[in-house]
Amino acid sequence: MTDGQMRRPLVSVIMPAYNAERYLEQAVQSVLAQTYERWELLILDDCSTDRTASIGAALARKDPRIRLYQNPRNLGAAQTRNRGFALAEGEWAALLDSDDSWRPEKLERQLDLARRTGAEILYCSYVMVEEETGRRSDFLVPESTSYAGMLRRSVLSCSTVLLSRKIYTTYRFSQEYYHEDYVLWLRLMKDGWQAAACREVLADYRLVRGSRSGNKLRSAKNRWRIYREVEGLAFWRAAGVFVSYACHGLVKYKRR
Repeated sequence: MTDGQMRRPLVSVIMPAYNAERYLEQAVQSVLAQTYERWELLILDDCSTDRTASIGAALARKDPRIRLYQNPRNLGAAQTRNRGFALAEGEWAALLDSDDSWRPEKLERQLDLARRTGAEILYCSYVMVEEETGRRSDFLVPESTSYAGMLRRSVLSCSTVLLSRKIYTTYRFSQEYYHEDYVLWLRLMKDGWQAAACREVLADYRLVRGSRSGNKLRSAKNRWRIYREVEGLAFWRAAGVFVSYACHGLVKYKRR
């Protein structure tokens, strides 16, 4: 590695994996294909019962930047990501779910945007890919968001997010709520952290049948719970932002 490369910030890619044998290698290959090469990849196997661990181990043997960790017990997505934060050594942490993937320019474009804007949270547009049909639909995000904006429309998705070390060494995902990522994004926005987006599509988000994100009724109930219990919104304000959330959701998924 050259001196110039060493001066570039290290990005820790945190990849929780549970029974991910179908897509794990594709997700890892999308990291290997990054035009920005100074990264470490932490694959965290959450006690999978399939070939996830063996696939992860084989990939780690091929590239010293890849490390496989196996949880001592099944921790779930929130705690597994938190463990990744604790193990990460980079100046930035990027989240990538094991059934999603990135475009080659993802990290490079986001780090360039961070340098230009000073933002500590970076995100990007992505394409939603239906597992069964292969149907694809772009989800284009705004250039920036805020606490008020995130209440009405969540535009951050785990596999698109890049967080500064100041954030990922201080904050953790909550284990108490179904949408643990949304709870964290709201907290970061409320605490005044700046978020900026690459509006181009830089990630592929796979819609897997039976996944948590596919249960829209449960998602809606838990979104309401977050508004009322976590954020403490008055009933009518919660109702107003819930209607906005529901309308944006209908538009988002109707495109499919």
